[in-house]
Amino acid sequence: MRRNNMKKTIIILFTFFSVNIYSQKKTENNEPIIFGEFIFGGAGEINGKGGFLLGAELNYQFKSNLFSIRYLEHIQLESDAVFLSPFTPIPIIREKNNQKEIGLLYGKRWIYDGSSLSVSGGVSLNNYSNQITDENNERITIKNNYIGLPIELNFKWFKSKKKRYRIYGIIPVGEPTSFGRNFGFKLVGNISKNSFVGLGIVYGFGIHKKY
Repeated sequence: MRRNNMKKTIIILFTFFSVNIYSQKKTENNEPIIFGEFIFGGAGEINGKGGFLLGAELNYQFKSNLFSIRYLEHIQLESDAVFLSPFTPIPIIREKNNQKEIGLLYGKRWIYDGSSLSVSGGVSLNNYSNQITDENNERITIKNNYIGLPIELNFKWFKSKKKRYRIYGIIPVGEPTSFGRNFGFKLVGNISKNSFVGLGIVYGFGIHKKY
């Protein structure tokens, strides 16, 4: 009698653990491909001056389809001088132009073992501010809003298989996970009233493929 009860207990436990493991695998296989990243680089207006490129982006992939929301700032600086005395100029650097972009993009992303390539395009709302000095030597900000067509090309590297997450890239914590870092390059552009093109370095976190 005890042996029969033990057998039933073992069968129940085995069934429970089997279902649990299957459920975990199923859940892991259904993990969404979603990752965010920060962008830093340089950009220039078409037939205009260059400047800095800053931004961030959130990406979601379904099959080979890539959906993204992007925020960029293209900042142009200028130098000037303030005279404390007729012979003591102090150089200053200040913002000349700033183009802010919020864009929704759709594209295709191809995943390799530990890298990916993607191309996207979409629509954006752009805000362009221009700092000028008037005839009274006062700074005036002129702002314009308009629609743009954002485009981008990405190449990134990430871990090729599940690994334990490492704090500061050194201290391992937890179990092997799909979550990890990515690093790569992004070629961006925006076709609009003030078109620009830029190249940046990207660094981010997320789940980059089905493991």
